[in-house]
Amino acid sequence: MFSDDGADDVRIPKAAELVAQRVRKAIATGEMKDGDSLPSETELMAKFKVSRPTVREGIRILESEGLIRVSRGARGGGRVIGPDHGIVARAAALALQTQGVTIADLYEARTLIEPPAARLAAERRPKEAAAALRAYNTPLAQVSQELAVARAVAGFHKLLLEECGNGTLAVLGLALHDVFERALLASTQARTPIPEPDRLRRLRVGFASQVKLVDLIEAGDGAGAEKHWKAHLEAAGKVWLKDGAGLDLFS
Repeated sequence: MFSDDGADDVRIPKAAELVAQRVRKAIATGEMKDGDSLPSETELMAKFKVSRPTVREGIRILESEGLIRVSRGARGGGRVIGPDHGIVARAAALALQTQGVTIADLYEARTLIEPPAARLAAERRPKEAAAALRAYNTPLAQVSQELAVARAVAGFHKLLLEECGNGTLAVLGLALHDVFERALLASTQARTPIPEPDRLRRLRVGFASQVKLVDLIEAGDGAGAEKHWKAHLEAAGKVWLKDGAGLDLFS
């Protein structure tokens, strides 16, 4: 069934990785919940039929992933930590940093991802998504300080992905939120200052566009939401990328 070509390249997982995999699955499926204690080393050795060093290495793997916290000492042991979305965000930031990602690169990805997400939100859960986005928009209307606006806008983009009804895009939104915010802040600081009346006018236009998107989603107009948000991102990109398109996000 399988050819011999490259057979020597197949890597057999170490026993410790298999131990970590079994515990990780128990956490992911809810069999083990936040705050639960791990079985003792002796119990884990018996359950998985492995040595103590193997169990300890498996626990170290889980600890490095942020899935468990280990207390040392006589009354110590491992305890499950609920999945921390910050882990995903940090991993995404590190991966993008190694690629030397620029603001323009990141913004291009947003224009490919978010308009279809807006369509999904309108078609799959229009009332729920619109309610969440509208509630977020209400205090956003009071924000005027430029760096605070950048952070608030990044939050709106994250929420849109979370509310689109696709679990993968929701996780992606969480993973990229900090990077999006970093990009907007870097772009804001790099841009040539503009007169205050012009800046406030842009804010009003941007906010009105977000309100329109929420209205389209609530109406269940998937095609309209996708078209509107694509146009919004293209227009906003001309502002955000004007002076900082080539900036390295992590410099």
